[in-house]
Amino acid sequence: MIDQKDTETSTTKLPLSDKETEEQQVSEQEQVIQETPPHPRSHLPPWKWKCTLVLVFLCCLLIGYDISNVANIQPRLYEAFGHIDLLPWIGLSYALANFSVVSLARKLTLAFDMRIVFLVNMLIFTAGSAIAGAAKSMTTIIVGRVIMGIGGSIVQQSCYSYFAVLATPAEMTSLYGLVGGLWALGLVLGGPIGSAFAENEDTTWRWALYINLPFLGLAFFIGLICLPSHVLAPDIPLSQRIRKLDPVGIVLHMASGTLFAIAVTFSGAVWDWGSGPDIAAWVVFGVVLISWCVQQSFCIFTTKEDRAFPVHMLSRHDLAPLWITCLCAGASYAVTLYYTPLFFAFARGYDAMEQTVRFLPFILLFIVCVSITGRILPILGRYFVIYVAGGAITLTGSAVMANILDPDVPQSQILGLEALIGIGVGMTFQHGIAISNVINKDPRDRVDSLTLCNMSQMGGVSLILAIAGGIFHNVGHTLLVDALGEEAEKYSDKDIREALAGVSSVIWQSEDPSVLRKGIEAVAEVIAREFYIVVAFGSLCFICGFLMKWEKLEFGVVGKNKKKKGETEA
Repeated sequence: MIDQKDTETSTTKLPLSDKETEEQQVSEQEQVIQETPPHPRSHLPPWKWKCTLVLVFLCCLLIGYDISNVANIQPRLYEAFGHIDLLPWIGLSYALANFSVVSLARKLTLAFDMRIVFLVNMLIFTAGSAIAGAAKSMTTIIVGRVIMGIGGSIVQQSCYSYFAVLATPAEMTSLYGLVGGLWALGLVLGGPIGSAFAENEDTTWRWALYINLPFLGLAFFIGLICLPSHVLAPDIPLSQRIRKLDPVGIVLHMASGTLFAIAVTFSGAVWDWGSGPDIAAWVVFGVVLISWCVQQSFCIFTTKEDRAFPVHMLSRHDLAPLWITCLCAGASYAVTLYYTPLFFAFARGYDAMEQTVRFLPFILLFIVCVSITGRILPILGRYFVIYVAGGAITLTGSAVMANILDPDVPQSQILGLEALIGIGVGMTFQHGIAISNVINKDPRDRVDSLTLCNMSQMGGVSLILAIAGGIFHNVGHTLLVDALGEEAEKYSDKDIREALAGVSSVIWQSEDPSVLRKGIEAVAEVIAREFYIVVAFGSLCFICGFLMKWEKLEFGVVGKNKKKKGETEA
């Protein structure tokens, strides 16, 4: 029988010597270091990262500016070149091109050095600005705007990709929030700056486009000096990466978006509903869209891994609600941005600067909420709360706006409601990219997911604007004719189209107060109906918030590990 005292002695752990204690601490310290992921910018001098941030912020400001800089100069373009049928394409061409080449931007980012892709497309962006500014016809302006949209889209994708591979999880929400705020600021500045140039006899509307050139030159110089080189697939030969581009998928994607915009914009406004050209446009769009879906689904002329559209990501049910909310935010922002100032122009007769001042409640609260949400997300962690709250606020503000908007509504109510919409949209705008970057650990998955976020957001801006434009010109035409009644027989179809386009029209020059009153009421009614689009997307965002995972993300993983390491070393 073993003595109890001996048993206790044998099982008692002997104290470690000083040498053994030191070795154990070193071992634990090495384990912490191994568990800590390497800093994404460990190879990059701090000054290069700071210059890269300045470059990205400047580019996002310019890209936002170029979406809206032609909004208030269209009457001057019509006076110079005519073609009322092409007028909607002055604004739409840039946003549509921006959306249509997102898949191309993704493939270029995956295939080539991101620095080369960025710099080349900065030159394309610059060339488009020069062509549009020097244009001698409406068609040339549209072509220049398309070139700008192509270059701008790929530059924007490159900016997001740099954040995806170089920013830490703790930095992402603040950076994307700041980018979203600057993009929105550019959108707001575009209208009044463009209008100021157009109204000045010395500068004219051309300088609304030329003003890009010195800033783009500065951005190109900064990029040439400090932008870091980065290849997402360095182990794959360049020739093989080029073969993986999937040109068929890229072309079909570009064609489907463009044909949809043509069909929506020209139906009713240019082609009679049910006419040969109208039917042909919708049929061709449907065929191209189905062809693209089939080609991507069955990997025709491509492989599963090399498809232009990241189809494999669609199985990620945890990310799908984020992509949908990006669409909701883009659509809600675009409709509010374009049609609230339009209401002030028609119903109150305000010029571009007066419209901008009365739109400040929306834009200021939007920018503040984008920034604050970017700060709160890493602390809160549970991102679904942001989307539920943002969707509910957007839904409430837009629903009331759609029901009360008329020429006699008090201005204070409009300002309050646009501020409410700004809060809701600001809470959900741009943050999906940062959240998906934290969820995805693989750099390629991050790029694929941000592509879908960017495609959804720009699709919300461009395609929804095309739909909203179709509603405005078709429903507005009907409402205006009905409102004028017998007086409508005095005016041609062109007169009514010109009145809706905001250009000089005999309807707005009428000396009959009843004609002016009826016309303004009709336009106010169709603008109010546009806000039902925001109601729909606010509701969808609210629902998607509940469909998201109720998980708590660790945005500051890297920072926490560093702190833990410091504590161990101490």
